[in-house]
Amino acid sequence: MTQKKVRIAVLGTGFMAGAHASCYLQDERTEIRCICGSSIPRAEEFQKEYGAYRIEADWVKAVQAPDIDLVDITLPNHLHYKAALETINRGKSFILEKPLALTVDQAEEIVRLARRKGVRGFYAENRLFAPLFVRARDMIAGGEIGNTKLFRINELGSGPGHAGWFRDKERSGGGALIDIGIHGICLSEWLLDSPIISVTADAVMNGSVEETVITNCRFANGTLGQFVCSWGIQGGLDIRAEVFGEQGTLLLDQSRSVNGISAYKTEKAAATGDLNRPHLASDVGWSVPYVDEWNIKGHRYELRHFIDCLTEDGTECRAPLERGLRTLKVVQAIYDSIKEGKQINISPYETDPGEKNESL
Repeated sequence: MTQKKVRIAVLGTGFMAGAHASCYLQDERTEIRCICGSSIPRAEEFQKEYGAYRIEADWVKAVQAPDIDLVDITLPNHLHYKAALETINRGKSFILEKPLALTVDQAEEIVRLARRKGVRGFYAENRLFAPLFVRARDMIAGGEIGNTKLFRINELGSGPGHAGWFRDKERSGGGALIDIGIHGICLSEWLLDSPIISVTADAVMNGSVEETVITNCRFANGTLGQFVCSWGIQGGLDIRAEVFGEQGTLLLDQSRSVNGISAYKTEKAAATGDLNRPHLASDVGWSVPYVDEWNIKGHRYELRHFIDCLTEDGTECRAPLERGLRTLKVVQAIYDSIKEGKQINISPYETDPGEKNESL
């Protein structure tokens, strides 16, 4: 018997929409029914490249369409909340890119409504599915480096230049922290299987948003942590984590050594690069081209997992909405620490909007 395909509406035509669409093309259980974008020419290009059945300029109409099973929300941050609520009220499963919403209150409402309506929602944190980090988590859980003592992560780049809304706080919610630093926060609690219980942070601002943030933290298991994120660093993306245990050390690089290629380009050659790609410094001179990007970064495994959750009974979701809510609460605590200039304590059980009280 042929399994019915999961019919998907992709909301957005930006970089991440393309990343997700590329992954759907590699999963025979899915089909892109609708692509939604405010720019029809861009949507037409997207349709041609990824084979969407139709184009829709209004994302509300895309969500309401009767032939859609799963809504993939890759819209700008300020639209996450509205799009999620509309999707939930239509009783449709959805994938929501980070951040879950602009505020904790909005995120809590998304989680609460989805639970009440019985709608499946998935938090698209690709780091939890990247083979590099999955293997590292298995090693830590298996006791291969002993009890962890120190965790550090760099998430550095020159900032997004492909879309102006990233630097508009009203639409983005913030700067480097909520854009790239949010990944490491979610990754750390999952990797160490321990919640963050306190943060102390400082930032360098660029206009209304933070350009660079350094956060020191403590995990419930006693591990000390440090997060460094920035939009102000040249030389390409630098995504590296270090985990130090009583009996060993893990050095994890998802940017410079994992790809296996180094390339040198003149200014003329570099001018032909992908201007739609966020967070990369100029690739004039030496750079590290991506190899099998969506597998290395975890997007393909992430989306296959979400489809597994929808089509296979008993599959437990690795990245539920509650994880996105928890991560946003830590992000908010870091913002509070920057503003107030002091340590902010965080309950290890602040994952639920009030109907339950249990840890992830």
